[in-house]
Amino acid sequence: MCRMRFLWLLVCMTRMASAIEPPMSAIVFAPDGKSVVAGSQRGLAIYSWPNLELVRSVDVSMANIHDVVFAPDGKRLAVAGGDPAVNGKAQVLAWPSCEPIGVIGDHKDCVMKVAWRDNTTLATASLDREVVLWDVERLKAVRRLGGHSSGVTTIDFIGTSGGAVTGGLDNSLRVWESDSGEMVRSFNNHTGPIQGLAVRPNSTGLPVVATISEDSTVRFWQPTIGRMVRFTKLNSVPLALVWIGDGSRLAIGCSDGHVRLIDPETSLIDADFEVFSDRVCSLAIHPTDAMIIAGSHQGQIKRVDYVAGNPD
Repeated sequence: MCRMRFLWLLVCMTRMASAIEPPMSAIVFAPDGKSVVAGSQRGLAIYSWPNLELVRSVDVSMANIHDVVFAPDGKRLAVAGGDPAVNGKAQVLAWPSCEPIGVIGDHKDCVMKVAWRDNTTLATASLDREVVLWDVERLKAVRRLGGHSSGVTTIDFIGTSGGAVTGGLDNSLRVWESDSGEMVRSFNNHTGPIQGLAVRPNSTGLPVVATISEDSTVRFWQPTIGRMVRFTKLNSVPLALVWIGDGSRLAIGCSDGHVRLIDPETSLIDADFEVFSDRVCSLAIHPTDAMIIAGSHQGQIKRVDYVAGNPD
């Protein structure tokens, strides 16, 4: 009788384990807004919009995906990741065919974030402490940016000036002249690792960058003049961020399963949506609709109408 009960419990536990999906670590809308591309340890998946039905799975050359980003012209998709403490790389695919174009990256640890400077130049930020700029046409490294004392977790470019901003596990935000590889300045206001950053779109005047950190703060910067503008402290750790299309609000995905909207002019929270019962790992904004897509630590995806306030 005890043996039968043990076997029954073992079957139940196996079914529960198999039902758990890996974290939805990266998510992005296709440029036309008609599909969603998501990455996890299961690989690359494409979902229909708005039904979020799986359309196809795409084989990629890495076991762990950490980022998916479209080129500015929408004709290429960069998929970044790697194997922890072994290698890091990015695979470039043609869109919408998903035919492989090539693989770049000679990192010694996972690539956590990629950013397109233009349609032919891609930057990879890795836990091996290096940022590398790549010529996608030739699949060759152009320049290496070394300066972080620990892994680099995030990167973005500041407009068309050639400037770049990076954040890392060393708690620092760094500003670079990417043409020369020179580090312009460094900020150490965060007291925990930086989880992500994003340059504010449609910003008039000086560029504004938002950062999120394990210190539970969201901070706003004017990196070109070396100024932190304002910050807010959250009740949970922010894990993902994306600007609302016009730059009027910043959406933050948090460890308590909530998505919060923050006003960058006041750093106040003006909307709070409970989306998941577990961590929000990734966020993306629809190019035209008032909708956010959120990915969870348990591999779920949900839509959030940030005007009506209805996650579904």
